[in-house]
Amino acid sequence: MQHKILTSLTAVAVSVVLTACGGGSSGSDTSPPVFGSSSSSSSSSSSSSSSSSSSSSSSSSSGGNTSSSSSSSSSSGSSGASSSGGSEEISAACEQLSTDPAVNWRDSAELDTDQEIVECLSKTLGRAVGYGENATGGYDESGNSTLVVIKKNQTKSIEQQIYDAVSSDAYNWIVFDKLDFAAETELSFHKLYCDRSAMQTAISGTEAQCMDYTQWCADNGISDAEACLTEFFNVRLNTSGLSFGNAGVGSNTTIDGRQANAYFRFNGFEVSDKDNVIFTGLDFRGAGHTEDHVLDPDMIRNDGATNVWIHQNSFDLTGDSAFDVKGGAHHITMSFNRLVDVKRASLHGSSDTETGVENIRTTMHHNAFITTDEHYSDFSGTARRVPLIRGGRTHMFNNVFMNYRKDVFSARVGAQVLWDSNALFMNSSHGVSAATLASELARDNYTSDDASNQSNFRSDDSFVWLSDATCTLGESSVEITNAWGTVEDLSTDYSQASLDMIDTQKTEAGQSLVDYVLSTAGVSGELPFNSPLASSQAYVLDLDRAVCQ
Repeated sequence: MQHKILTSLTAVAVSVVLTACGGGSSGSDTSPPVFGSSSSSSSSSSSSSSSSSSSSSSSSSSGGNTSSSSSSSSSSGSSGASSSGGSEEISAACEQLSTDPAVNWRDSAELDTDQEIVECLSKTLGRAVGYGENATGGYDESGNSTLVVIKKNQTKSIEQQIYDAVSSDAYNWIVFDKLDFAAETELSFHKLYCDRSAMQTAISGTEAQCMDYTQWCADNGISDAEACLTEFFNVRLNTSGLSFGNAGVGSNTTIDGRQANAYFRFNGFEVSDKDNVIFTGLDFRGAGHTEDHVLDPDMIRNDGATNVWIHQNSFDLTGDSAFDVKGGAHHITMSFNRLVDVKRASLHGSSDTETGVENIRTTMHHNAFITTDEHYSDFSGTARRVPLIRGGRTHMFNNVFMNYRKDVFSARVGAQVLWDSNALFMNSSHGVSAATLASELARDNYTSDDASNQSNFRSDDSFVWLSDATCTLGESSVEITNAWGTVEDLSTDYSQASLDMIDTQKTEAGQSLVDYVLSTAGVSGELPFNSPLASSQAYVLDLDRAVCQ
């Protein structure tokens, strides 16, 4: 779909510019970690959530409201539309800085200091809703915020700058130079390891060929782009002993891809025993799913992390999970993300005996989980783990699922799963009835296990439809009524600000919900209601309808 560049931001291609005001990293390079290693040190954060003041557009939950209004273009949210986001007052200079691609991050006429710029970026992003509501990332209201601008053509490579920028526990808000990253740019952390003999041996090539895998493919007679990705990343790099892992992210960090046209290939970031992190506006593209890849190429891995917000990112054909929650990580919100042909979306707890799984707390709302018609035969019956949860609690509301065939989630070891007004649909051309889907999309597969592996599930007002290829829902729907165990009111753990936002913005499952989520989820979406600059849901629904696949 076509989007204005104002809010289109596509992950982060980064090149850290350390200014005289202080910068996110020291002059020395941060060495890439050995695969599987982690550092610990946690810094707590505080935040206040913004409440919302606009009305939302609701849809019929059982009748299948088929209003086709939605959006495929991006707007700053002013231009005559009523605001849907928080109550923060945004100055004209701040709005221009956050939405105008011609005004680079340090070129504002009024916002001069790092603290002023970061405060502006934090305000225009808004606040998380639910368990991750205390995540403020790189913004410190006490005045210690540092803006780190990633640029091209620096002494350090882009990928090295990313490692350096994210590794600190200082309050760093990381953005990407608007002009440098106006053109699409691919980033891949494997480049940081290309000088190592093990990498060169794995690909039977040189350091230069490793740095430019497309040239390696050409030199080896591989001309097809998909075949090139598969051979390089999923065959040659699917080798033990490469010491190649995700970039470790420190506490008090925001990685903000707004206004950047770049994407991460193959793998991404890990938050290990850290606190207060935000990922937003990032574009992650895998090399296709490979079962049990030795490098475990997750895009965002939370291992013992706390207070994390994963917001309005895009994930496409990831090799492993889009966002994992392990090591007892808790108080995490995933919102307005767009996952396309992702086979394993989110693991919550890596094993039944993992320490701390009972602490897991996640809120997942307004995410689009899409299996395209093109990949239906490959992924429909195996696309799941939304989430696979052990022990903890997850509250899922107003999410949209397309072409999921069965067992969207898996709950074990006493986990509690609450579905609240989610919309699930499948293209009728695939020949599966809505009644069958309603029975098999949410079911307990562990009833014969011992008591320690039982779980709890409840669905409130979540429905299944048949649709066409454009995500237009049919007139009739079937409610998901499967339930087992006892699920508490998980929202009682939320602040009043989160409760108020949910009360104002949550809608019934139906066509309007589908259209709103498809219009706002992912890096090219409209500004979602978290932002004070966002248009109301009704305004978004009056725009041109979004393309769903």
